[in-house]
Amino acid sequence: MKMVPLFNRALFRLLWVTGHINLPRRSVEGDWMTDSVFDDHDALGLAALVREGEVSASELLDEAIDRVEATDAELNVLADRYFDFAREAIAAGLPDGPFTGVPFLRKDNGAEIAGLSSTSGTRLLADNTAVETSVLGQRFLDAGLVPFGATAVPPLCVNIDSDRAPYGACLNPWDLTRTPGGSSSGAAAVVGAGALPMTHGNDGGGSLRIPAAWSGAFTVKPSRGRVPSGPIYTEGWMGFAVEGVITRSVRDCAAAMDAISGREVGVRYDAPSPARPYADEVTGECRPLRIAVLEATHSGEPFHPHHAQATRDTADLLIGLGHQVEAASPPVDTGRIVAELFKTVAVDVANLLDDVAQERGVPVTDDELEASVATFRRQGNIVAGKEYARVNEVSMETAYALDEFMQNYDLILSPTMPGPPPPIGEVYRHENDAEALARHLDEFINMTMVQNVSGQPAASVPLWWSPDGLPIGMMFSARYGDESTLFSISGQLEQARPWWDKRPKRNDI
Repeated sequence: MKMVPLFNRALFRLLWVTGHINLPRRSVEGDWMTDSVFDDHDALGLAALVREGEVSASELLDEAIDRVEATDAELNVLADRYFDFAREAIAAGLPDGPFTGVPFLRKDNGAEIAGLSSTSGTRLLADNTAVETSVLGQRFLDAGLVPFGATAVPPLCVNIDSDRAPYGACLNPWDLTRTPGGSSSGAAAVVGAGALPMTHGNDGGGSLRIPAAWSGAFTVKPSRGRVPSGPIYTEGWMGFAVEGVITRSVRDCAAAMDAISGREVGVRYDAPSPARPYADEVTGECRPLRIAVLEATHSGEPFHPHHAQATRDTADLLIGLGHQVEAASPPVDTGRIVAELFKTVAVDVANLLDDVAQERGVPVTDDELEASVATFRRQGNIVAGKEYARVNEVSMETAYALDEFMQNYDLILSPTMPGPPPPIGEVYRHENDAEALARHLDEFINMTMVQNVSGQPAASVPLWWSPDGLPIGMMFSARYGDESTLFSISGQLEQARPWWDKRPKRNDI
């Protein structure tokens, strides 16, 4: 196994403290945008500049708008624009928080803010406006962030490609013929392109981790019950769906998690509080860990050769960093898991459309829906109550099986995705057939859906790029409630193999 030289820890800590993240140069594929304060600063670094008076929040917003508009022109990342709202928020005075003055995009689903659109990527809700601010939306505002738009998602977030959304397909910044993944499609594409350092997203079967892995960004899917999603959506997909952020730096994600975590009224789950702030884990010493490495998907299928090699290279890297690594696979029944997850999503879609029909007094017809949404509704309408009750049984069984497995390990390592992103629209081949659609989606969410069902936290770390220039994210999953270990190992890997300067090669805009 090869040893890997480490980046000087003292220098790295100094850069974190000053907020200037000009990490060691790797082979850079090209510049998305040049000569910008956004190129050398993450979100915490930008907030430091605002505090020190080196740049104003208004100046950051104007530049962020220019960058995101240019990115949208090529990648189609935006669902809506809140420019006036953002300018008014700055003029009214921003709260003092860790990200005060930093421009931010919310996903077009979740983190609702009163008066702003929230369409969930479906034409049925094209005119929908949030009537109240969600707990998470308020926590983002309290952190000092400045929301100025919403990012593209698939219709009702039930797929991993936004091709059927009213605003059209979002493109992968590393290959414009491929999807960036989803359902946090635009959120990941914006960060992967280097336009912004942080965006909001959520994850019900991999929707933070999938697009982060395919777009070259970092994320952590938090433990169930860690971050609030109510009161508008309460428990998304029976608690399988959780809220978070997609970032370029590990410390931004950690600081954001510190800012948005905490129990909300009425939830059934309450993730244990960390011993210290997650931000402290990023620059602290990472203790030696015992890590299980998957050599195939949970269904026993081989990984794509590039992803298999990336997994082996990550294992070598971890050994060089002093960790114990061994091949092992948890006993999970992914066939049953995907069936129950699909059932949960289908019932949720059917209930949502019933609510829309009741509110407007007119039934929702299939003609008003995207084909995949109509397919999920049909399936949801035939799920019996006793069938739906079994979903929680599968969730608990999976959680117990993984908890027992992880008595011997601190982390499980695998590629986030079994292979590269498919061409735009390919995942919709079976959008009219419920069983075929479920099987097809299983090919893509096989690695990520397990943690949604078990409630465990998991990180996707952008460590590698394939020979043809596509990002390969590596996933680490931890015990329930142990995001601390994820931030610790991710911070160590960011130092050992930094990705800050990896940018997709696009025309300068």
